[in-house]
Amino acid sequence: MIMKLILCAVLAAMTGVAGATVNKCVDADGQVTLTDTACPQGSRAEAYVEQTTLPATVSPAPRSRWADLPRPAARKSVSTDVATLQMARQALLLRDEEDKQRRLLSSR
Repeated sequence: MIMKLILCAVLAAMTGVAGATVNKCVDADGQVTLTDTACPQGSRAEAYVEQTTLPATVSPAPRSRWADLPRPAARKSVSTDVATLQMARQALLLRDEEDKQRRLLSSR
């Protein structure tokens, strides 16, 4: 179906640009050939109707299985995260300094 639509679009573009006519040739096996030249020996010419619009039965794309998953919570801004890390670093440095002083006092 899609190949037929692509072929029709290409042929429509070619006929619009070159102004050539399209011949639909059907051979003895039922194979259809679209050509801008005369039909070969052993095949019969049939009327070719050019399709310029998409058919009305085009179905929409299937819905992704990821579309209905719950959305993640809103992320915090980067500046809040940086400030939190800086405060945590300061707290750890203070705690290390207190532990250092305790060790000095206990070793005396």
